[in-house]
Amino acid sequence: MRIEAILKRVSKGNPKLEDHVIFEKEGLTVDLTAYKVFIDGQQISLAPKLYDLLFFLIRNKNIALPREKILTEVWGFDYCGDDRTLDTHMKLLRKALGRYGEFITTLRGLGYRFEG
Repeated sequence: MRIEAILKRVSKGNPKLEDHVIFEKEGLTVDLTAYKVFIDGQQISLAPKLYDLLFFLIRNKNIALPREKILTEVWGFDYCGDDRTLDTHMKLLRKALGRYGEFITTLRGLGYRFEG
């Protein structure tokens, strides 16, 4: 009984496979829990900020996101840099996603939307 009690306590701290949040669309698979992105079955590597940006877009898919909201949520409330940073990161993210970069739609004068 002691061993069972210990195993229960230990297993509570470990996420199970069922707990993984996974987004799939066509050949794009994103495991938001494990920080893994697969394009047509091949895992790609992204810079940490690109992971954060992609995950934020996926969590808010099909929602028009103003530039200010993206900057605040991904870069932080006290970010005081240039808003062109967001454009540069979106360009890099689209390039990394290849043909699936078209899922990210630019909303002129507003921000971006992830079509999911």
